[in-house]
Amino acid sequence: MLIRTQTQGRVRTVARRLRAGVLLGAVAVVATALASHGCVHALEAAGAFQGTPITGVENFINSLKGNLVWLGGTVMALVVVVVGLLFMAGHSRAQDYAIKTIVGLAIIASVGGIVA
Repeated sequence: MLIRTQTQGRVRTVARRLRAGVLLGAVAVVATALASHGCVHALEAAGAFQGTPITGVENFINSLKGNLVWLGGTVMALVVVVVGLLFMAGHSRAQDYAIKTIVGLAIIASVGGIVA
């Protein structure tokens, strides 16, 4: 009976960590979407996209924006996976890393408002 109870406790612990990792991933995805959305609006409010665009520069900027969004999404996915693995492995500072990641995303999301 003692072995069964310990196994059930471990299963519950892993399930809790998995739920925490999934929740953290969902928060990270939403924060990334909000951060990328806010920056473009801040630049538009500052007058960055007014006037007649130069075709070559416009193509370069559009490809640069696409690359930055892809890079940001890839980095965030990697961070979510690593922090989730830390939770699953029972790392003692996994919660600290998760909180620091969320605070960092909040700072990145608010940069557009701070700059404008």
